[in-house]
Order: sequence, then structure tokens, then C-alpha cells
Amino acid sequence: MKRTTLGNMKCGIIMTVVILMISVVPVIAQSVTAQSEAPERSLVGVWVTEVTRRNCDTGEPIAATGRIQLTFAEGGTFLETIGPSVIRSPGNGIWKREHGWNEYSYALRFMRYDAAGSFIGSGVVRAAITLDETGDHYTSTATNDVLDVNGNVIASGCATSVSTRFSME
Repeated sequence: MKRTTLGNMKCGIIMTVVILMISVVPVIAQSVTAQSEAPERSLVGVWVTEVTRRNCDTGEPIAATGRIQLTFAEGGTFLETIGPSVIRSPGNGIWKREHGWNEYSYALRFMRYDAAGSFIGSGVVRAAITLDETGDHYTSTATNDVLDVNGNVIASGCATSVSTRFSME
């Protein structure tokens, strides 16, 4: 009698496990399908960006538009890649979602060097981003501070940018 009860319990447990496994597979498949059909709009990815430095008071451009590349990673970090430069390093930053699905902000830091390669301070950029409806473009406004070797702000500026998501297509 003990063997029959034990055998029935084993059979019941095995049946329960099999039923759970069968019911989980369609849920996983639906999640993958839903993600591939409609991915969440996010900054995560690689962006080709045109930056225009501007007069903070008038908004007028004060320099030629430059190109950079930003790579936003899941978890809130990102990297900035610039063209060859001996006067500053690429930037490292953090980002977060603000209000709604399309508003973000970031803070970026880079190191500054003189022509001889000596460290002379750093720069900090803070930006507000608005992602467009497609999720493939964004615009941003930014402020930047130039810091000396002791971290004191010695100059400030403003900029705007227009970015396009890099894709495999």
C-alpha cells in the first residue's frame, strides 16, 4: 500500500512538471515574437550625431558642425567616439530615461590635454534628449563645462545635436 501511494505521488509530480513545461513554451514564444515585431523604443544602440556648438545667450552657431558617435548600453552607460584628437579623450557617460518613453538625459566626461600631451583638465557635458516617434532619430540640447586640473569650472558652453540610429539596413 505504501508503494502504491508513493508511486501515485511520483506519477502526479511528473505529470505536474510535464504540464508546466508545456504551458511555459507558448508564453516564451509569444514574448520573443512580440519583441521582434515591436521592439521597445530606447536609446540603446549606436547613434551617428552632428553637434553644433552655440552661443548660450543667442542660440547662434559659433563653430562648424562636428560629428561624433555615441553608443548607449543597457543599464545606463554610454561611450562617445570622436575623430582623432590630441587635445581630448573620448567620453564616458551615464544616461537615464526621464518622462514618458521619449525623454532622456545624460552626463558625459572626457579628459583634456595640451599640445604636448599633458593633462590640463576635463570636460563635462549634460544633455536633454527627445527621441522621435520612429525611435530612429533624436534631438538634444546640451551644456558643457570646461574644468581645470582641480575640477574648477573655467568656461561653459552650449550645443544642440541631431542624431540618427545606426542600423544594419
